[in-house]
Amino acid sequence: MYKSGDKVIILDYNQKPLVPQVVAEIEDVIAEDRVRLKLPDNACCMEFVDRFEKIDEETYNKYLHAVHEREKELPVDLQLDIRKFASKHPRRRKDEIIKMFDRDKRYVSVLNAYTGRAKMYGEENINDRFLFEYKEALYGIVETRTFFHELDDSIKVPELI
Repeated sequence: MYKSGDKVIILDYNQKPLVPQVVAEIEDVIAEDRVRLKLPDNACCMEFVDRFEKIDEETYNKYLHAVHEREKELPVDLQLDIRKFASKHPRRRKDEIIKMFDRDKRYVSVLNAYTGRAKMYGEENINDRFLFEYKEALYGIVETRTFFHELDDSIKVPELI
């Protein structure tokens, strides 16, 4: 029924596409009822064939483009806010604050991605590389938020670890 290279859209438990939509490519057919999916961020996971449906190349590209749009860098005006924040703390260099903010943004992204995948696929189906990135993000978010908490008491340090 399915073969390597087929494009699919992930379904929720009601057999409707997830919102926002997530697409994948079948990397390998493991059994008649299970396949290995390659997700847009190049991570892979094992999935049952009733959790997705086949889509055409045009639809796949449209949703894949939407995924990449959601992951774009921060808009310039938000970076200007960071510069205003930096101007209030002259003892810190602006590029140091911006670097920490970018790291914080990346860590938040990894944590959110892990949470979503754990809900969709179960923690046992998350690959080791992504699990390593998740653990690194846990420690990293505490580090970056501690940095910002020292500059502004209103920024809370999460207790994730």
